[in-house]
Amino acid sequence: MHSRIIMAALAATAALTGAAIAQDSSWPVSSVHVESEDNNTFETKNHIEVVSTETHVTGKLQKTYIDDCEPDTFLVLFDKLNSHIRHDDNSSPLGNGWASALYDIADGSGLIDNGDGTRSLRIGVTGRADGLDGNFNGLFQNNPHQQFGEFTMTVTWYDDNGVCPELLTLPDGLGEVANPQVYVDRFEIGAEAFHINYVVPVGVDHAEIEIDNATGLRLTCRDVDFLQLENLVPLCDYCFTQVGGIDCECRPTDTLVGWFDKLGEIIALSYCWDLDTGYDELCFTADSQGRACVAITGEGDEDFDGHRDAGPRAVVECDQREWGHGVCGCWTFALRVIGLHGEGGQPMGPDDGNPDDTDIILNAMNHGDINLDGITNTADLGILLGNFGWTAPPSN
Repeated sequence: MHSRIIMAALAATAALTGAAIAQDSSWPVSSVHVESEDNNTFETKNHIEVVSTETHVTGKLQKTYIDDCEPDTFLVLFDKLNSHIRHDDNSSPLGNGWASALYDIADGSGLIDNGDGTRSLRIGVTGRADGLDGNFNGLFQNNPHQQFGEFTMTVTWYDDNGVCPELLTLPDGLGEVANPQVYVDRFEIGAEAFHINYVVPVGVDHAEIEIDNATGLRLTCRDVDFLQLENLVPLCDYCFTQVGGIDCECRPTDTLVGWFDKLGEIIALSYCWDLDTGYDELCFTADSQGRACVAITGEGDEDFDGHRDAGPRAVVECDQREWGHGVCGCWTFALRVIGLHGEGGQPMGPDDGNPDDTDIILNAMNHGDINLDGITNTADLGILLGNFGWTAPPSN
């Protein structure tokens, strides 16, 4: 029964096959296609029409901005002797609920008289739980506070009418400052404690401080490039071979390539054909409509979700978050015909040439033996279903 199904499907594509081969004489000598973003998923894949027997596809696994860690901040106000006047943990309306804020900072409650006619606002920003032990040093009980990521602190000045002027004058001819004043920094090693001192502008009655802990972005390598190759010879075998591309460190880009069925399920993964460069090759069979979907990602991302599967390349300590597969760089792949239902051939070996109409029809009608192993069995059916998709049998 399986053999008859396969025979019928192959016979139905024989006419399409001959028509596709007949176009060979009009194809140009070479063609280069460039992938375009956003093609990170099967649903957003690029559609590339193959119009040459010498086709190359080039692109880049590029760096992407994603949300950074969101540190749990701890805000402190100091007096002239570095003693704590006030502190706060999670009062800011900004960020994710772990950011700090202090309000109604006035003379005697945070604005410090310097004794020379000027005032200052002495601020400390650290990561929780530093500060809870009474010390402001980036540590909690001699251990790093382990907060990572960017924070943005906004200091807003108000006059005695409660107005927030857009421009304020500093004392002693120090010029003018915009209001509010914004300070941006980040916890890089998980043990920082920032001291920020402000000169209080002239005419200020009180101030407020609000921290946003969700402003950071991080560059990471997690790009995946999905491509649908079209206008191929139906049921013909091809190899998609990496022939170039270097990464950000001028080394060969360490790619991994996958072949997907029309439902987005992985059929096969590439293998390394060149041990010197680490370049990959993937051989596949075009479906009955002359199409094949492939995707390029970084080595180690075998489920093509942009993340490294077996051991992270770059883990940041906030929640042990995995940022990506870690591979950024250019890639160039050559697409070459290796004949109908061939065995893959040698990587980058001599071109086997395009099969003519007679070869295609004879092979297609070869008793349903799609993989040419001499028998027709479930292995051939599996290849058929991988190309055509699954259809449930009739209930009767």
